[in-house]
Amino acid sequence: MEFQWIQRLCGATGAALVALCLLFPSPALRAQTTTALVLGTPRPDGNFAGAYLRRIYTELFGRLGTPIEIRTLPTARLALELANGSIDGDLARPLVFADSQPTLVRVDEPVLEIVYALWAVNPNIKLNKLEQLRPSSYTATFTRGVVQCEEALKSALPEQRVVDVTTTANALNMLHYGRNDLYCGVDIAVLSDAGSPEFANKAPLLKVMNIGKSDLLYMVLQRKHAALVPQINTTLHKMKTDGTLERLRKESLRDFNLNSSP
Repeated sequence: MEFQWIQRLCGATGAALVALCLLFPSPALRAQTTTALVLGTPRPDGNFAGAYLRRIYTELFGRLGTPIEIRTLPTARLALELANGSIDGDLARPLVFADSQPTLVRVDEPVLEIVYALWAVNPNIKLNKLEQLRPSSYTATFTRGVVQCEEALKSALPEQRVVDVTTTANALNMLHYGRNDLYCGVDIAVLSDAGSPEFANKAPLLKVMNIGKSDLLYMVLQRKHAALVPQINTTLHKMKTDGTLERLRKESLRDFNLNSSP
């Protein structure tokens, strides 16, 4: 029965032709044996960033007809897995990383644009530019290591009105308890923490204004998958222009009861 099915699938009737068909299977047979691409991210499914990325890639590879498996790994472990080739790619990496790894190829179309912004829980705080901070009474925090926020705040406020913290969650708690007025952070990290159960019953987080330049994140793949890059690039660009990425972003924000403002 199985032999007859292979004969029909390949369009062959002779044993020799069937043998050749098994060596060079038809597209239908190849599709049934396609191995899933294993992609990694440090962002878990249970927060905004993780949910948004998984929506993007499920849609993207669904359009391409390619199965994928997404694994959540710590950042250092993920870098090691990429280096030794035990994982096929990473969902989102900055340009400097993507272009510094000789064993990897980058998809030209960015998957995410990350924005540095000032956040508050007080809806009365209104700012249009950083220069408005100094004459105000506002105090602000930033997370250590986020250089763009540190430089922006220290240039706009006296030293005693700027506080550094170790985590985004610490900064958000300070906002909710009224210990600071503003927090400067990266939107994808801020929204991921703000949508966690810890802040579920707290006042909504509000974006006051963007600051500085945004950064772009890109998909990277092992070089052996370079043939996929043009298809991924074209499809990802189409998803951006047809509004799919924005729709998926808003769906992910709603999942965590987050404000859907730009």
